Amino acid sequence: MAAAMNTVGKGNEACDLNRSGRNEKPLFLCTGSDRRQIYAAERLHKLCSDRADIYAYCTDGRTKNAMYIESLDELPRPADMLVLPIMMAGAGGLSVPCAQRRLLCSDFADHLKKGAVVSGGRMGTPMIEYFNSLGFDTADYFRREELVIKNCVPTAEGALALAMQELDVTVSGTRVLICGWGRVAKACARLFGAAGARVCIAARKLSQLAEAQSMGHDTVRLTQLSAAAGSFPLIINTIPAMVLTKEVLYQVCGGCLIIDLASKPGGTDFAVCSEMGIKALHALSLPGKCAPVTAGEIIADTVFNIYNERSGRNVT
Repeated sequence: MAAAMNTVGKGNEACDLNRSGRNEKPLFLCTGSDRRQIYAAERLHKLCSDRADIYAYCTDGRTKNAMYIESLDELPRPADMLVLPIMMAGAGGLSVPCAQRRLLCSDFADHLKKGAVVSGGRMGTPMIEYFNSLGFDTADYFRREELVIKNCVPTAEGALALAMQELDVTVSGTRVLICGWGRVAKACARLFGAAGARVCIAARKLSQLAEAQSMGHDTVRLTQLSAAAGSFPLIINTIPAMVLTKEVLYQVCGGCLIIDLASKPGGTDFAVCSEMGIKALHALSLPGKCAPVTAGEIIADTVFNIYNERSGRNVT
């Protein structure tokens, strides 16, 4: 008789975490000085505490439900999955962000089970190659589609919070130019529109402009950005390429606020902004700053999916 599938939770949160032929629970280890890691550990505990053991080490504060340890030697057995924090952009080394001590990838090697899954955000090539060379599986959760989609909401909310904080006028009634028409741009358009802003979308493709128009937004071609930029007190960029160039910035209105959400180096000429006295904010990692609980839970849900996929189990 086939063994019945062991599940935990309800609906999409149910999963099988027992490994074939073994009664031992899988062990998840969350680490790194990022508040999201605490909430990721707590979320994993909520998802599967009766089917897996959840531990936290060197996190930015102690966990309430997941088991917090002061030393890796306190682990009862090697971990099946190591959950690393999101690495700093361009770091590319073998160190793990940690405020308490210098933490290296090699510190974990002897505390991972053979074939364990190592998952982190923005993992550089040296880190991936290091863990792979030791026989561990690696997965960058920051590249996962479900995380990217879910992160759009806290990113847009963070941008709105910044705008409300920095503008001298209300967002309601303000003309807002959003450069780009990807997921983050669409989330920003929805949120700023709901707050009463008059949203205009700058995009390259006619199909993108048509979609934006169908949602009630004004539009402008990116090639016409210089001519249009002067009528917007707030400009939000989501395009990871130089679009707010010197030529465009010379045309912006006095007191204009620029919020650049694109990954480094962004799409704004910040040097020119500094010279001209234009307030330009490169707002990176907004989910972790503005909604660390939600951001941590998104990471947990994603690594949860990764573990089930890599271990041959299905979320049901």
